[in-house]
Amino acid sequence: MIKTIRSFHLLILVAAVFAFSGCVTRSITVKTNPSNALVYVDDELIGESPVSMPFTFYGTRKIMIERKDEDGALTHERTIVFEKIKAPVYEIFPIDFFSELVWPFKIKDDQVLSYNLVELDPLSIKERQAKMLKNAEELRQKVNVPEF
Repeated sequence: MIKTIRSFHLLILVAAVFAFSGCVTRSITVKTNPSNALVYVDDELIGESPVSMPFTFYGTRKIMIERKDEDGALTHERTIVFEKIKAPVYEIFPIDFFSELVWPFKIKDDQVLSYNLVELDPLSIKERQAKMLKNAEELRQKVNVPEF
């Protein structure tokens, strides 16, 4: 009888530990200067900067940032960066077992990434026309070249 009561108490203690255990909340926050730039993470639009998104796994992320005007033309240089998001010490095996399941408090891991955007010089109409004609000629040359 005493063994079953001890077993029952132990079972309740283990259940309470797992029921009130903490968890780790992970997020990436992207800030830009100037703000209101479109932010893509792994080729998926997440919003205008400053913006946050939750994530599950650490590793390398492709981050693309572009800022456009009302007409859809780029006002700042498009920035493409491959950022390595490193796991903190408490997320490395075997410590992660305790931080994810046993630790009774919530842990917040917010990775903040900041970027300064480079403003593009506006091209005159003649420069844009010349650039467009040059691109068209390059495409025409590629189309007319036979492939073997």
